[in-house]
Amino acid sequence: MTTPQVIGGKGAHEALRRVLASRSPARVLDCPSGQGVLSAYMRDLGWEVHCSDIDDGNLRVPGLPFRAANLNRGLPGADAEFDVVVCANGLHRLFNPGRAVSEFHRVLRPGGTLFLNLNNYSALSRRLRFLLYGSLDNALNEGKCQQTTADPEANVRVPFLLPVAANLLASAGFEVRGMWASGTDIGSAILWPLAMIVRGAGMCVPSKSRRRNHLALTNRGAALPGGRYILIEAVKR
Repeated sequence: MTTPQVIGGKGAHEALRRVLASRSPARVLDCPSGQGVLSAYMRDLGWEVHCSDIDDGNLRVPGLPFRAANLNRGLPGADAEFDVVVCANGLHRLFNPGRAVSEFHRVLRPGGTLFLNLNNYSALSRRLRFLLYGSLDNALNEGKCQQTTADPEANVRVPFLLPVAANLLASAGFEVRGMWASGTDIGSAILWPLAMIVRGAGMCVPSKSRRRNHLALTNRGAALPGGRYILIEAVKR
């Protein structure tokens, strides 16, 4: 069995690992579990880990419960089955992320927690990139998916934006409780003064438009001057 690798860039899981290590172990669904890097990490911390992924040939960690699932179409399992769901760098690989978020809500117990780790397209560095290049990410342009299966539904990559996540979470019945930056570098610090100017300019946007575009989230410290990734904690109402 080869060593599992992170599907994502440098620092993709740093905030998620830190937050998970600070919480009491519980029954958790890791979906999509990928090669099992986070699953192994949580297992070693004492969590009861269950894995699920569309690509059943990808998992590199033996001995963990696994159920194949296409998040575009739903999850196996009972309602309120888990205390926590972890979805790391998965929603941008779906053509129907709304179904996935609704299913995460279904399988969580009342008051359960969803951890979403996302590419941070709200970061100022990404906004400047779009201004200069007209694109958000080389990986999006190249369509790299890193799957072992040829199933076309496992080989999707879209720009999943933070306002879309906020709308889907609210519609499914989640409340956002926390956000953390991940994958930060020196560029984040260098751009901090400009980020504060952008945040100030956002206060001049009409209130209706601020709400519609979720500027309270996209201009938050974890997002605007943040790193390549962002971690959202949402609780099932």
